[in-house]
Amino acid sequence: MPRGMTTSPDLVERLLRPDSVAIVGASPTSYVGRVLCENLRTLGYRGRVHPINPRYDEILGWPCLPSLDQVPGGLDAVVAAVRIEQVPDVLRSAAKRGARAAVVPGGGFTETGDSALAVHQEISSIGRDFDMAVCGPNCMGVISPGRPVALYIGTIPPSLLAGRVALVSQSGSVIEAAVNMGPRVGFSALISCGNEAVTTVGDYLRYFAHDDETRAVTLFLEGFRDPTGFVEGARALRSAGKPLAILKAGRDDQASTAVAAHSGSLAGSEEVVRGLLHQLGAIGVDDLDELFEVAELLAHGKLPRGRRLFVITDSGGEANLVADHSRMLGFELPAPSSAFVERMQARWPHFSYIGNPIDPWGVDPNYESLYSEILEAAADEPVDVVAVALDKVTTWAGENEVHLGVAAARALIDATTSMGLSANEVDPRPVPLFLTVHATGSAADSVREPLRQAGVPLLHGLRPALTAIRRACWWRSWVPRTQPAPLNARVPLSYSEVGPILSEWASREVVGAYGVPLIPALRAPTEQEVIRAADHLGYPVVIKADVAGVAHKAAAGLVATGVASAATAARAFAELTDRARSEGLDPNGVLVQQTARGVELLCGMRRDPLFGPVILVGLGGTLTEAFREVSVRVCPASPEDLREMPDECAVGRLLQASGVDPAPVLDVLRSLDRIALEHPEIAEIDLNPVFAEPRGVHAADALVVLTDRTGEGR
Repeated sequence: MPRGMTTSPDLVERLLRPDSVAIVGASPTSYVGRVLCENLRTLGYRGRVHPINPRYDEILGWPCLPSLDQVPGGLDAVVAAVRIEQVPDVLRSAAKRGARAAVVPGGGFTETGDSALAVHQEISSIGRDFDMAVCGPNCMGVISPGRPVALYIGTIPPSLLAGRVALVSQSGSVIEAAVNMGPRVGFSALISCGNEAVTTVGDYLRYFAHDDETRAVTLFLEGFRDPTGFVEGARALRSAGKPLAILKAGRDDQASTAVAAHSGSLAGSEEVVRGLLHQLGAIGVDDLDELFEVAELLAHGKLPRGRRLFVITDSGGEANLVADHSRMLGFELPAPSSAFVERMQARWPHFSYIGNPIDPWGVDPNYESLYSEILEAAADEPVDVVAVALDKVTTWAGENEVHLGVAAARALIDATTSMGLSANEVDPRPVPLFLTVHATGSAADSVREPLRQAGVPLLHGLRPALTAIRRACWWRSWVPRTQPAPLNARVPLSYSEVGPILSEWASREVVGAYGVPLIPALRAPTEQEVIRAADHLGYPVVIKADVAGVAHKAAAGLVATGVASAATAARAFAELTDRARSEGLDPNGVLVQQTARGVELLCGMRRDPLFGPVILVGLGGTLTEAFREVSVRVCPASPEDLREMPDECAVGRLLQASGVDPAPVLDVLRSLDRIALEHPEIAEIDLNPVFAEPRGVHAADALVVLTDRTGEGR
């Protein structure tokens, strides 16, 4: 099977919902062998369990068999809790007994030795040959809390909740963090996928796209072992209307080795992944706190339709803090309507300040009625979210403080009981949220459980909570991608230079063939022709040495700007050609170019080692390296991708402030996208600077880098 389609969803189903399980290496004494059995017993697994170990007659009440050959009847899944060199034989034996799912836990598979690599490859072959889902190797295993089943080598505490969000992680410790964080997020499944020798992240995503018990999926990734499968799985989730949130660690570990062009250094792993997530409609998060808060919000399925918040607190200081962070994250806090103010003043004439956020503490000693009436009125306001923000609800808070949290939670639920539509429908009332201003511990059961039963998210920590809301708003507002327009006939290119770094004149010919507008320029091989070219183009001009093999001519001292007379043009010709020869270069004279003005941009293309060609736009000229702010898209880029790119970095704001229409910039990016798709021999392109002004855009400098040194167009 092609990579990315290794494991079918029905086989992943066997892994997460097996009717019978064999644990090879089960033991009443060793930690891993014992805990695998204890977890199944603790969860109340209702299927058949077959401990396999010739040293014992029974384990935890289950008969212990000497080998897999002794398993009666069929077998769905196996756990190979044995030494790594024994794993292939265990998988083959299990497959012959009918097993089509396996977990290979533990360590030993991250070694770089030949023996470990050989076992990894053998596991891959077995998975393909027997059509088997394999979790791992080098993983913690899988847990399905609501089913209930666990093929997992860590202790599962009673606090682990069943729910509607799945977590897949390449790091076993992240799964451990989720399992042991207390009763906060309810999971439909937790998968420590390990080294993905057979079943990949993409396979799990495709499974959850069709799993009725899963409403959203979260990922922790250190790398993309199957980039194509990941993209396919993410698209399947988006098509199914299920949010996907991703935390990518090790953001510099896959940076491109190409460094000739700015596009090679600026569109590194982090930038490419960020752009790809935008294209896929997947949520990117920055740390585990965000990941878990996003998971809690998405799991309930009621996503805000916008960024208008109405917040009720119990503290003026915390109300100000909420307002500060809300505005920093791009939320609106609309002032209460006149009807709301009149209602509050009629009920409590001495209510000193009626705003948003609103702090009613001390207005009425009967705070149950106080919060109930305020929340009922807030739910009628033209906002998208009604949030209660309280910090006195932890398990160690005082009785009176927790009682306030209980009352506020109940009031929030009662004020929003008319809801009940899905995330894809128009909600008649604002989405309710309960958040704690700090994140020092889980909320008390008396606060948490009524909210959970009512489907109201309980978020922990002000910044993570608000960030989660913002991510959810973005997911809901994401514009579906349309197919790019069909390409015209491929434009043929020929290269008169060996490369890989083409001269600017040759680079201009390449991008000019695809319609990229260029600043007028002339080649001048002699001093006399330099003067004629400058006279024709109009002073002042820019003069550049016409050489191949130099990526950044200005840094090499091969560019003269502001040339304002024939005498200085002649002098620049002599100095630039002499300097080029002193560096061992063979100049073909110089280029004489008009001086341009406008907003300076960088438009570029490079080939990512994982996801293929990408295009990018960012600040150009001297600002390129100073700010290193770019927007990236994987090719082919849709019309929606192109429209979004400028506004994802400072380019959009700069164009707007300068009164420049972004459409011509998008045309340049579209041309680069097409070159990337039609000419795989081109590794990188830099157009820097591209001058943008109200009259249009023109590239002042072009750099094309080929993938090899043959000098042959394809």
